[in-house]
Amino acid sequence: MPSMSADAGAASVGGWSLLPPCTWFANGPGRLVAMLTTVVLALCHGFLGQSYWEPVRYRVFDTYQAMAPWQGQALNVVIVDIDEASVTALGQWPWPRTRLARLIEATHQLGARAIGLDILMPEADRLSLGMFIEERPDVQPALRHELLQLPASDTLLAETLQRIPVVLGRAGTPESKGLHVPVDDAMRVRAYGGEPPLAYVRSYQGHMTNLPQLEMAASGHGYLNTEPDRDGVVRLMPSLVAVQEALAPTFVFELLRVAGRQDSYRVRVDDHGIHGIEIGDTLIRTESDGRRRLYFSKPDPKRHISALHVLQGTVPADRVQDTIAIIGVTALGLADVVSAPVATRMDGVEVQAQALENILSNTRLVRPALAPWLELLVFLVSALLLMVMLPHVRPVVGVGLFLASALLVCTGGVVAFSRGQYLFDPSFASAGNAVVLVVLLTSGFAASNRRRRELRAALELERLARSRMEGELQAARDIQMGMLPAPWAITGLPEHLAFHALLEPAKEVGGDLYDAFMLDENHFFFIVGDVAGKGVPASLFMALSKTLCKSLALRQRVPLDTLITALNREVARDNPQALFVTAIAGILDVRTGEVDLCSAGHEAPILLRSSAAPCSLTVTGGPPLCILEDFAYPVDRLQLQSGDLLLMMTDGVTEAQDTAQTLYGLERVMAYCNTIQDTPERRGALAVCQGLYDDVKRFVRDAEPFDDITIMAIRFTTPASPALLP
Repeated sequence: MPSMSADAGAASVGGWSLLPPCTWFANGPGRLVAMLTTVVLALCHGFLGQSYWEPVRYRVFDTYQAMAPWQGQALNVVIVDIDEASVTALGQWPWPRTRLARLIEATHQLGARAIGLDILMPEADRLSLGMFIEERPDVQPALRHELLQLPASDTLLAETLQRIPVVLGRAGTPESKGLHVPVDDAMRVRAYGGEPPLAYVRSYQGHMTNLPQLEMAASGHGYLNTEPDRDGVVRLMPSLVAVQEALAPTFVFELLRVAGRQDSYRVRVDDHGIHGIEIGDTLIRTESDGRRRLYFSKPDPKRHISALHVLQGTVPADRVQDTIAIIGVTALGLADVVSAPVATRMDGVEVQAQALENILSNTRLVRPALAPWLELLVFLVSALLLMVMLPHVRPVVGVGLFLASALLVCTGGVVAFSRGQYLFDPSFASAGNAVVLVVLLTSGFAASNRRRRELRAALELERLARSRMEGELQAARDIQMGMLPAPWAITGLPEHLAFHALLEPAKEVGGDLYDAFMLDENHFFFIVGDVAGKGVPASLFMALSKTLCKSLALRQRVPLDTLITALNREVARDNPQALFVTAIAGILDVRTGEVDLCSAGHEAPILLRSSAAPCSLTVTGGPPLCILEDFAYPVDRLQLQSGDLLLMMTDGVTEAQDTAQTLYGLERVMAYCNTIQDTPERRGALAVCQGLYDDVKRFVRDAEPFDDITIMAIRFTTPASPALLP
């Protein structure tokens, strides 16, 4: 059965993330789901991008401005601020129109090129003398007559407006409320290059204006509507509005016209919308709907001048000289407060001032028409790269790739903003790719989890099969070892003949064999063999060879050479795997010590004699069994003396290896035999076999067994009983 233990280890340590990349990612279903997710996100961005993703995009663009707000080089606009200090010192708002006239006059004398009133005055001044007299019937008729001869405060303000370039604010309203002043009375907007751009600008059904006499006296009229986005934050400032189907400028653009001493506007328009507005020779670029994206700065106190200081005459002239002044109310509870990208609370007059500064410094944020498509393209390319790369890398590398791509896209957005004031939104590409990454990783996790379950089931089956096989091999080992004769239980073995043998398979079962038995009361047969190979095939062939050898030896009672020749023929008969056996066999006459030896390609025995050094015997022999079927094996004869020991072994002894793959070798066998020559108690059959085995084990130490080990020793002693002599 093929083993899956290596794959199982990789799958079970630490879970799915340690599997090979192609294993944890479901190439088919996972990639298909990721592609469908990408298509759905792309379609949503294309058709719903201005609605569902707009709040996120707003936050990104606001973050750009919060990180790097606009840094104006020169303040060309000042705010004459009716602030808390002014109201406290001069009285609550609204002030008398005469005081407002003095404030306009004082601002003009400081050198302002034009003045804008971020104030609506649709009703007559309630502090005017005429209205005051009407409320005081106790005033003497003569005094009443004299007071009524004085001009009204609104009249005085109108006279001031006639002398000074002042722009009054108006407000477009959703409903028509009976207009005090017709829209066309002061409109100077002309479009060229296409049809009038009424369809592109914000339309109002009515408007709130100032008193007619103030409107007629003012140099210009502009609409103060700021049009915040759906989240309540002001990001764009309109340049034109449509009031009752008539084009009208906003407050900021009218201030620019009056400050530039121009009579009219020219609007560049085509079939795609508005390109810009010309005031004199200056073209002011806008979005297609006529709005401009404001690049805000932090609220700056240097931009503000207290109205109290202006009226007191304590403001240096160069502070206002050649600037555009906007008079507005910022006192607590009276101010028009809006939310901006750089501040959650910003005075409305501050927004108007910053819009003016953006135009005067030729600064604006640009959202190119192709930006949404570029953002979509970045998302698609990044998603495609994730789908291509992720199956070939580890999940942690895939997450790293996503983070790197997100960082690159975000960096590109920041650079585009800081270098060219272009608004590129990296959030959709990053968030969309995060969704794609989650889909891919989830699919990979599911595939890995499924694969892990399959591996666990396969491992369980393998474990059961291995347990069954180990049990069967253990049974086979027990059977194989049971086939070997116990050295101490050989029937009829004479007392003067000492015999011992041991066998250790390299695996559960092995291919070595030995056998020993009495052919009759005077002849002792022994054989040591080694089947080529290891494991189950070698063990089965070993059992067959041993069984045939014993059967032939006991049945035919023929000379040794005839026996080995017949054994060779029988073993080779049914041998489809072409296995072969090396063997050394012998017949010992227990009365005389005469030994017949026959070698079939096996190592020669070693003779240990007390009166001489150990020596390896020379035997004629022949090829291993099953090599040449009809080979006639010769016999060598040896005469043992009393006390001689005949030592035989398989090549598992001489070819044993240590961890450095050094062979034990025949030299170490002979060296061991030399060490026991002068020690009689170590020259017994059992002691020699066990001692040699222990010496081999000390040599190999922790190395894996290389081959089966078989050692056999026969010690002959001349019999003392005359009955055993010939």
